[in-house]
Amino acid sequence: MTIRRTILIIDDDVESREVVREALETVGFDFIEAETGEQALELFSSYDIDVVTCDILLPGTNGIEVLRQIKEIKPDTQVIMLTGLNEVDTAVEAMRLGAFDYLTKPIRLKELRLVVERAIAQKQLSEERDEWRRQIARYSGRLLGKSQAMKRIFHLIEQVAPTRSTVLITGETGTGKDQVAREIHEQSTRNTKPLIKVDCASLPESLLESELFGHVRGSFTGAIKDRKGRFELADGGTVFLDEIGEMSAGAQQRLLRILQDSEIERIGSSSTIRIDVRVIAATNKDLQQSIAEKKFREDLYYRLRVVQIHLPPLRERREDIPILAHAFLERYSEETGKELKDFAPEVKDFFSSSSWPGNVRELQHAVEYASIFAQGSLVTLNDLPEEIKRLREPSPVILLEKPDTDAKQIRIPIGSTLEEAELEIIRRTLESVGGNKEEAARVLGLSRSSLYRRLPKINASLGQFAE
Repeated sequence: MTIRRTILIIDDDVESREVVREALETVGFDFIEAETGEQALELFSSYDIDVVTCDILLPGTNGIEVLRQIKEIKPDTQVIMLTGLNEVDTAVEAMRLGAFDYLTKPIRLKELRLVVERAIAQKQLSEERDEWRRQIARYSGRLLGKSQAMKRIFHLIEQVAPTRSTVLITGETGTGKDQVAREIHEQSTRNTKPLIKVDCASLPESLLESELFGHVRGSFTGAIKDRKGRFELADGGTVFLDEIGEMSAGAQQRLLRILQDSEIERIGSSSTIRIDVRVIAATNKDLQQSIAEKKFREDLYYRLRVVQIHLPPLRERREDIPILAHAFLERYSEETGKELKDFAPEVKDFFSSSSWPGNVRELQHAVEYASIFAQGSLVTLNDLPEEIKRLREPSPVILLEKPDTDAKQIRIPIGSTLEEAELEIIRRTLESVGGNKEEAARVLGLSRSSLYRRLPKINASLGQFAE
């Protein structure tokens, strides 16, 4: 769902305010206008503002002071300063105080739109980081997401955690079923007692029942002493049965008795032991299909499925990918001792468009790998694992060619952002004029100051042109 943004236009000149509205009215903004600095600050405190355009010369409180106070009230607000040609020094001061960018008057509509789109992208990134930090504080970093599916899962966890009810967690491999189980345990009154996990698929059938329920000495070859099972060890806490669909028929029968009577018998013993254990189970199988094939007990299925929590695959909740990726990036940045700040735009696009058959686990692996091999502050496509990059198909491109000239074509991949396309056009134009910035600015229809503001963003690819 697209979030509708609000922009505050601060300018004492009504025609200048109209120019800003005209440039942005097709983008889907709600507009609030102010003629003075005092009025602007009052409106800013009363409304939820995303982006501000502010003239530097205002009656009363000037634009620099308005910027300073806005940043004190809400630091993540993106403020774009509008200046006259003779106010560039003041604009530099504005950038030092945290302005997102500055534009010189008369304002070019296209240039303003591009700057505002970049400001919104930065605002969105800041919001995503704030969201996953809030979730880390609440969910210990195990569960992250802002999709409706994840919000529903968070709600279910909060509702079921304080109860004794059994929970069945379903979903594909790598979706985070074990994290959900741990979160239920941590939010329950049993969180001071053990959470013991049993991977039913990793234990051979001959050992599974002994692992779960324990045994007495001499009950089978190799049973040289009495041994407590996982259920006894978890008394007062929680047992998490992962891959419950792989459980043998005998173990299913014994588990059903535990759920019904809260009693177990060690293998080889006739003595009954009462236990207080909550059971959480998980599977990536269709248990109803297993019931139809006589591989899973129907009565056990309904005992386990008092509450069911289904984790959808990552490809069905793509809005969670940026939050997860940045959380992993921060974790592995700390572990590797690197200052990894973000992903390159093409990596973000690739992450959001990938199908992720391994789900969250695969995304985590990709970010961990990239964190090891990344050289700069940005993770690039070259840093990703080869098996991930092989899944990337060549993108179709848009060919740009100026008519009636001998200029070469400029290839822009479809799916590129406006900023990426703009920077590639600047790069190729600078190449074509031998790095002459004045000539490049003339060809592009930009002022020298507008061109110079863009150069640091393409420093890596421009080389000698960026000096």
